[in-house]
Amino acid sequence: MARSAELASVGSLPSKVEYAEVESGDEPEADEHKHSDVWMRRYCRKIDCRILAYLMVLNVLNQSDRGSIGVAKVVGLEGDLGMVKNDFNVAATLFTVGYLSMEPFSNFVLKRVGASKLLPTLGVLWGAVCMAQGAISTKAQLFAIRVLLGVAECGFTAGTLLILGFFYPKRKLTARVGFFYLSSPLANVVSGPLASGLSQIHHHTIRRWQWVFLLEGAITVVVALLGYYVLQDHPERCRFLSADEKDFIASYKRQEGTLGGSQHITLGDVRRVLGDWQLWVLLFATFATCEAGNSVTVFAPELINELGFSSTQSQALSALPSICGCVAILLSGRIVRACGSHWLAGCLVLATSLVGSVIMAATVNIPARMFGLCLLGTGGFAGLGILPGWNITAYSRTVADSAVASAMTVFYGALSNTVSSNVFLNSDAPRFAIGHSVNIAILAAGILACVAVRASMCRRNRQLDHAGDANGFRFAL
Repeated sequence: MARSAELASVGSLPSKVEYAEVESGDEPEADEHKHSDVWMRRYCRKIDCRILAYLMVLNVLNQSDRGSIGVAKVVGLEGDLGMVKNDFNVAATLFTVGYLSMEPFSNFVLKRVGASKLLPTLGVLWGAVCMAQGAISTKAQLFAIRVLLGVAECGFTAGTLLILGFFYPKRKLTARVGFFYLSSPLANVVSGPLASGLSQIHHHTIRRWQWVFLLEGAITVVVALLGYYVLQDHPERCRFLSADEKDFIASYKRQEGTLGGSQHITLGDVRRVLGDWQLWVLLFATFATCEAGNSVTVFAPELINELGFSSTQSQALSALPSICGCVAILLSGRIVRACGSHWLAGCLVLATSLVGSVIMAATVNIPARMFGLCLLGTGGFAGLGILPGWNITAYSRTVADSAVASAMTVFYGALSNTVSSNVFLNSDAPRFAIGHSVNIAILAAGILACVAVRASMCRRNRQLDHAGDANGFRFAL
């Protein structure tokens, strides 16, 4: 009990101590600060190695299963199913329809059911549906199964962002959200060559594109089942944390006002958060970076194939822009520190994607377009390491803020797919000027959104300073 009291006092240190330099002559404060940092590192290491690592692996499979239709397209999907004109774009859009159908409500379900039950169940469901895609024989069946795949995946990313907010303190959250989104380009790096290898399997009745769906879905089901043993609902009920570690993080997060694992959300809370125009503008910046990332995830194999490469070469080369995206996400924290703010870092990465889209719209030169595609992936995926984390960190004052912000972040990210799925048209190949021009306009608007949110947050922070807000909350710029 004495140990728990000691930890509670450490966990409730003022948040300014986390960043303040300690005077060399102030030994008690230095010891207390050091003690808090030791416990925080030990706690975060446990969560990183178990919950975050598992969710990253499952998200790699999530993104691979979602984007495998792009690989299947270049190894015969359209011809075998009798798809013409823009049928592929319709199939890609229908996934988003299913995904968005329940997304706004997913975090309410997670709060009631628990992440340890809901997230693995979703993984099993979408893995099974992915496998079912390998058994279809008509484009109508593909349309129906894509809607079901979207419904099955709905809630996974939003639920993940919510429980990361439950487990990590604010100063650790943005980096962890960035690591989670590292799974998106990593999935492209893995799935391109993997699907290329799977598509070379020859069977007298199972076609190459069917192997892609069947085996990727089966892997997902196996990994998802492990989640029932790995995932936890929130720190207060985490089985692998000791009693002292639970006391420490509960006290720490209570002090910063983010102990939300066991709190309830009311409809009034949701209306209050959704009524904030600043949230919607910040969400559009996330929409813009997701639009760039989706263009790479779904259409990179096709864009490369139209440059004159074979289907096998296209699948392998599609990993290149995603490799650039992986590096960019790993550097996203340093980008924020170098820029000194989230908003400026957001403007920088959106501008990088914008330049890539301009290059691809302006020329059909193969080296130049590959360079432009890499810039598109670099900026788009780096934005995933910055903008969603900024949004969730900025709206972490209450559990309602976190739940709504995380759900709407994913909703807007998925909504961007309805645009990217319908602007890269077969009739516009090989330049795809319409798709790249739309990306340019959206990315430019995203930059303006970052600037507007920065001005709004500065004004609100001044108001909080003037009001003498005692709890220390300020919007993170």
